[in-house]
Amino acid sequence: MKTDLLISGNIYKSLIVYAIPIVLGNSIQQLYNFFDMIIVGRCIGIEALAACGATGPIFFFVFGFIFASTHGFTIVTAQHFGRKNLNEVRKSFAVSTLLSVSIAVMVTLGILPCSYAILNFLHTPLELISLAHDYMFITILGTLPLILYNLLSCTMRALGDSKTPLYYLIVSSLINLGLDLVFILVFNLGIKGAALATVTAWSVSDLLCACHLFYKYPYLRLSKRDFACTLYDLKQHLNIGIPMGLQLCIISVCTLILQNGINRLGTDAVAAFATAIIVDQIFSQIYISLGAAISVYTAQNYGAKNMLRIERGVKASVIINMVITLIVAACIVLFSAALIDFFLDGHNSVIIKLAQETLYFYVFFYIFFGMIMIFKNTLQGMGLAKYPLFSSIIELVVRVALIEVLLANFGYLGVCSIMPIGWLTGFVIMSCAYLYERKRRLAPLL
Repeated sequence: MKTDLLISGNIYKSLIVYAIPIVLGNSIQQLYNFFDMIIVGRCIGIEALAACGATGPIFFFVFGFIFASTHGFTIVTAQHFGRKNLNEVRKSFAVSTLLSVSIAVMVTLGILPCSYAILNFLHTPLELISLAHDYMFITILGTLPLILYNLLSCTMRALGDSKTPLYYLIVSSLINLGLDLVFILVFNLGIKGAALATVTAWSVSDLLCACHLFYKYPYLRLSKRDFACTLYDLKQHLNIGIPMGLQLCIISVCTLILQNGINRLGTDAVAAFATAIIVDQIFSQIYISLGAAISVYTAQNYGAKNMLRIERGVKASVIINMVITLIVAACIVLFSAALIDFFLDGHNSVIIKLAQETLYFYVFFYIFFGMIMIFKNTLQGMGLAKYPLFSSIIELVVRVALIEVLLANFGYLGVCSIMPIGWLTGFVIMSCAYLYERKRRLAPLL
């Protein structure tokens, strides 16, 4: 892939070609998670599967912060790359590495001593808590390999290469699934084996990604002096990375609030929503991937001071978003019943009906979700992470304020509407923020 793809050539082609590997990578990650859970459930047992599920909210919160913050650090890298200042690219890579290692150490030392307390706080069933602790303890020990893998992948994307991270993700997933079988079936390590397989796969991917960067990008070869960063260097990266990480934490809190409301409606509602969300995540990855492409696109062009191309990129992204939404809507109308039935196997018509109604309801609001991804990532690409963080906080406040009213008056669909209401709120805030910054920063230079 040409590393100058995003700062030259046809904008539609640049965004789509760059985004496709990210879409595929996110889809493979979802598919891997699906097969990983099948192996755990069938080879170890239903209790092991439930124990892994019990750690889900913890990992979503912690690793979501890690994924988003490291991506934020590398936005600075992308800006320097757009300026063609390779010395600053290398320094940014060094600062990002230093910050990532620091976060990994703090997460590991902060969570491991109180892992049992966290599981108890989440009301993990007593019969699962020992298994959940074993899985969580080993996985958290692998925080450093995980954050480095994410940093190295994001660095490649910051330099305009979204294909190579996809290849290493495929390799990592295959290694993980293979080691699952070896550690569980051959060495009888149970749920500990599943966690060890994951951490080992991350470590192997670290080595592969590091070797690729070392040989493909000589200007990223770090020396001791590259780590002699200033307070300004740290602040520049933290001002983007930390707000982006906090956004993912807020989203995880929103998810917990929504799930709490659904849980109060009974087993059918829980099963229907869980199934609908699996299908929803398949389609939402497209919008998330488009947002990831826009953030690096904007960062590179902002670094190159090509404001006109940023403006045109936003307009192109809006059109792409509309096309994506039409395709997603058609897919949901035509195939949602079959997808839902795949997971439920036609056992409960009430659950199938509720799940389908959820997807039909969501599809009307996907276009706003896509617009949020466009505006948030454009602003973050320019280093303005404060607006998306503010929007996420307001979305959380609105959802918390309305959930009880909607639950009491509209039941299942009322609770489900919490997410679209948040999207509408975020759309209003982010569109205003973009228009304000466009007038203040972009318009004078267009």
